[in-house]
Amino acid sequence: MVLSLAFYITSGTVPSIPQAYKMMTKQRPLTQTEEDSYIALDRLVNRSPELLALPMSDELSETIHSIEDKGLEVVIRKNASFPYYSKDLVEKSLIVHSPDYEMNNFMPTGTLDNAGRLYHYVKSDFQYLDGSKGSFIILKRESNLFEFITRWIIWVVILIIVIAFFAAWYINKRLTKTTIEPLEALEKASKKISDPALTTNPFTTKNQQKLSSEVKQLQISFEQMWQDLQAAKQEKDIDEDSRKELIANISHDLKTPVTSILGYVEGLIDGVANTDEKKEHYLKVIYEKSIALNELIEELFFYSKLDLDHSIYEMKPIDFSSFIQPILEEYRWEKDIDVIIDVPDKNLVVTMDEIQIKRVITNLIQNSIKFSHAEKERLIILISVTYSSNDLILTITDNGIGVAKEELPHLFDRFYRTDKSRTPTIKGSGLGLSIAKQIIEHHKGNISIASDQGKGTVVTIRMPLTKEAN
Repeated sequence: MVLSLAFYITSGTVPSIPQAYKMMTKQRPLTQTEEDSYIALDRLVNRSPELLALPMSDELSETIHSIEDKGLEVVIRKNASFPYYSKDLVEKSLIVHSPDYEMNNFMPTGTLDNAGRLYHYVKSDFQYLDGSKGSFIILKRESNLFEFITRWIIWVVILIIVIAFFAAWYINKRLTKTTIEPLEALEKASKKISDPALTTNPFTTKNQQKLSSEVKQLQISFEQMWQDLQAAKQEKDIDEDSRKELIANISHDLKTPVTSILGYVEGLIDGVANTDEKKEHYLKVIYEKSIALNELIEELFFYSKLDLDHSIYEMKPIDFSSFIQPILEEYRWEKDIDVIIDVPDKNLVVTMDEIQIKRVITNLIQNSIKFSHAEKERLIILISVTYSSNDLILTITDNGIGVAKEELPHLFDRFYRTDKSRTPTIKGSGLGLSIAKQIIEHHKGNISIASDQGKGTVVTIRMPLTKEAN
C-alpha cells in the first residue's frame, strides 16, 4: 500500500496489478554466483550457439549441473520450446511467459514468477545457426509476500477453521451454561406459578454470577413478578375477607332495625299495645328505626356512588369562614355540650362542594357527640380554623372517650366500628369516616385522626386554599 501510494504521488496514476507486483518484489544486482554462472553459459554461446541445442553435449550438461549445484535454476529456450529447464521449474508456467522471451523485449535482469514461485533472473539472448531465436536464463529462488500467501494459504484456512471450531464449541458451552440452561430453568419455574401449594419463589437462583447479564436481568424480572403476584394474592385474600365482613356487617345493620320494626308492628297487630300510650311508644320506635334504616340505605347508596367514581361534586370557590359559621351555630345550644368556635375574621377561599364538605363536618361533630364520655358532665368540642401559606386547616377536638391506639389505622376502613359487637345503643354504619376521607381527598386534601383513649380525639382536615384575602 505504501509503495502504491508512493507510485501515485510520483506518477499521478494508480499502479496496475503487474506494476504493483513488481514493486513488491525484490530488485537487486547479481550475486557473484549468478554472475559466474552467467559467464560460464555465455562462453559456450560465444563459442557456438549450437552447444546449447539438443542433444546436450557433455560440456553443456556439466556446466548446467555445476550451476544447479549452487542452488540456481537454468532455462534454455529455442523459439517457443524449451530444450532444457531445471526440474524445479514448471514448463506450463514458462510457456505462459514465452511472449516475454522475445529478443530485446525481456529485461536482461529482473523478477520472474513460475507457478507461484518467485525467481530473480539474469538472461542472455542469442540466435541459433538455423536462425531460431534462443536465450538462456539463470534463476535464483526469491521470497515475497505473494509466494508466502500462496504457499501458506491452505494452512491459514485450516488454522482458521480449527480456531472457528473451538470458538464455536466454547461459545456454545458458555451459552449453554449462562443462557440456555438458565432459560430452561426459568421456563420450568414459570410452569409452577399456578401451583397453589407453592410458597417459595421458584425463580431464585443461587449462582447469579454465572448468568449472562441479559438472563440475569430477566431472572430478576421474574423474581419481581413472583413477588408482585404474591402481593396481589395477599391483597385479594384481604379484599375477600373484607367483602365477607362487609356483607356480614350490612346484614347485621339492616337486620337489626328491620327486626325491631317487625316486632313492634306485630305488637300493634296482636293488640299488645292496648293503650294509647303504648301505641304512641310503639309507633315512635318504629319511626326511629325506619329513620335509622333509611339513613343506612342512603349512606350505602352514597358510598357506592363514591366507590364507582360517579360525579357528585359541584365545585366552586367558597369563603370557608362564612361557610362554616352557620353549621356550627346549630350546635351552640345543644344540651350538655359546649361548642367552642375559633374562626378567623378573614376570607379563606376554598374551591369545594358545599354540600359534601358540610356532610363531612356534620359527621365529625356527630361522632364527637356519639362517643362522649359518660362520666364527664359536659362534652367540650373545640372547632378551630387556621391557615398556612397554601392550606386551610380545620381542627375538631373533643374530650370524649377517645380511640385505642391499635384501632387508629382502621378508622377510615369501610364499615369499621370501634364497637365490635355493633350494639344498637351506639348508632352508625361505620361508613361515615370512610366517606369523609374520600370527599376530602377528592378536594385534594387530607384528613387525619389522633386520639388518646379516655381523654379525647383530634381530627385534622387540610385543604388547599384558592386564595387568601383580608
